[in-house]
Amino acid sequence: MKNKFTVTISDVHGSKHYLLHQLIKKFLLYFTLFIIFTIIVGSLLISFLLKEVSSLEEKKEAALQESQMLLVQNEELHAKILEKAQEYDNIKDKISSMEELVGLRVNDEDNVESRLDEIDLTMMQQKTFFDNIPSGDVMAYSDISSKFGWRDNPILKRKEFHTGIDLRSNIGTPILAPADGVVKFTTYNQNSGYGNVISLVHNYGFETNYAHLQNRPAIKEGQFVKKGDLIAYSGNSGMSTGPHLHYEVKFIGRTLDPEPFLRWRGSNFVEIFKKEKRVTWESLIKLINTQYPLPKQP
Repeated sequence: MKNKFTVTISDVHGSKHYLLHQLIKKFLLYFTLFIIFTIIVGSLLISFLLKEVSSLEEKKEAALQESQMLLVQNEELHAKILEKAQEYDNIKDKISSMEELVGLRVNDEDNVESRLDEIDLTMMQQKTFFDNIPSGDVMAYSDISSKFGWRDNPILKRKEFHTGIDLRSNIGTPILAPADGVVKFTTYNQNSGYGNVISLVHNYGFETNYAHLQNRPAIKEGQFVKKGDLIAYSGNSGMSTGPHLHYEVKFIGRTLDPEPFLRWRGSNFVEIFKKEKRVTWESLIKLINTQYPLPKQP
């Protein structure tokens, strides 16, 4: 029979005897349980940490993508700011050009809004001129076949003063009112050789006449017309060598050269004041300035 080792453990309650192999078994059992517990806890902890690391990696990737997107947006915003700044500078340049065009003193220290308000007001003044005084083309024409002034009459073969300009065009070309006004008369003038004639009276003492028309005026005597309204059609009536419109401009009965009025635009607004001296522009400008006063400039 094999010897068995015993281990005696004594305390106040007495002594206990254990076989050595039983102690070893218990130790191994507890140790094994401890190892298993440690492995399970460690596995759970590692799994948790791996999930946390994965989550942090995802957040890091999302943060990097958001950062990249913010960088792209920042670059786009910067580009837009530069573009808007360039547009603003272009607007200021255009405003300066418009100010010079309409005769305003350029003042870059004023803000854009006040400068635009001033230009709008000046544009209203220009519109008053253009609505009430003959200006711009009255019809589509190929060229001016005879200018204002002394010439050799192509039919009568003698020197005489041509009181208008002749605009060469096809028969039936629409003729439009060059300004607001009222129809003074529509008639056939046999004695002057003008054939079918229309006369319009405009504001501020201006009058326009149209000759060699077709026999179908689009307006009647006493009718009010607006700038751009159809008034007649070009023809070849009366003493004429070919289809054209004889166009006249008068101021308080004085015959004027129609060509400056025909070419009068916003782009050359002040030129007519220098070219046509028989109109009292100064008093007319004062009158319109009273209606639409310019802001006082420092």
